[in-house]
Amino acid sequence: MKPNFTTPHFDILDDLLNESYIHILKNGKDVIGKRGAIREVNNFSATLINSRSRTSNSLDRRLVRSKFAEFVWYLSNDSNKDFIVPYISTYNEEESENERILGAYGPKFFGKENSNLSQFERICEQLKQRKNTKQAYISISDSADYKVRKEKYSSPPCTIGLHFLFRDNALNLTTYMRSNDAYFGLPHDLFCFTTLQEMVAVKVGIPLGKYTHTCTSLHIYDVHFEKVEKYIDEGLFEHLSMPPMDDFNNEILESVVNAYKSDGLSSCELDKLPPYWHDFSLFSNQYFNKHKNQDWLSLFKTDEIRKIAINSLTR
Repeated sequence: MKPNFTTPHFDILDDLLNESYIHILKNGKDVIGKRGAIREVNNFSATLINSRSRTSNSLDRRLVRSKFAEFVWYLSNDSNKDFIVPYISTYNEEESENERILGAYGPKFFGKENSNLSQFERICEQLKQRKNTKQAYISISDSADYKVRKEKYSSPPCTIGLHFLFRDNALNLTTYMRSNDAYFGLPHDLFCFTTLQEMVAVKVGIPLGKYTHTCTSLHIYDVHFEKVEKYIDEGLFEHLSMPPMDDFNNEILESVVNAYKSDGLSSCELDKLPPYWHDFSLFSNQYFNKHKNQDWLSLFKTDEIRKIAINSLTR
């Protein structure tokens, strides 16, 4: 038998999720994890050809607003859980200190603790200086994260790092995970990391390429088996994709972050944002909760993100 060195490729997110869930349920091994019983596959890898296909068309897998909010939390460069808990309550279970999530990704991406450049700025500069570099890598976890832990929910970051590589005239991204919850974590990670990938591509001025997700332990908790089977039973879906990202600067990103805070932005401030970032901001609680469904949908400026918003309201 010839060895197979090919990573499976998928055109859209739902195809990747569907096949991955079937693979785990059929071929996974049952293991007792720290947070409960799981079915797990090891050394998983899959490639999303269209990195803008980062939201699901499934009734079950929408999770749209929480995905947008999590990425904006990254943009905030803040680990305060008060920002994210109103959107994703499970962050209350993560390891924290003084109301700050110890493994939060935002400071890892955008913080400037030991240099004048954040890791995001550094890889953008590396790719501008030498497009074919193999060193455009963002480190998420290090040795200090790996201590002996007895607490039920405490853990180091699930993500090891993100490797950006310009090949075939496009910016590709490979993410390395030590552990990944396939039902809740995987859709969020694919959304957030492909959005970051596109931000780098826009900043450097190169086309967006493929996204590859690599994970040592990809697993489904047994309490989610029924939900996963319902998702599989929905079948395959039409393509749903984000539009190309508008250019951005620090002022635009700061406005998007403020849109997700309790005070939000005024309508005038919101309308000053480019269409992509304007629509990105509309998924915040501030705008979603104060408009009825049809009023909320009428605020969107891009057809693609409006379709995603419509899908998020489907019951």
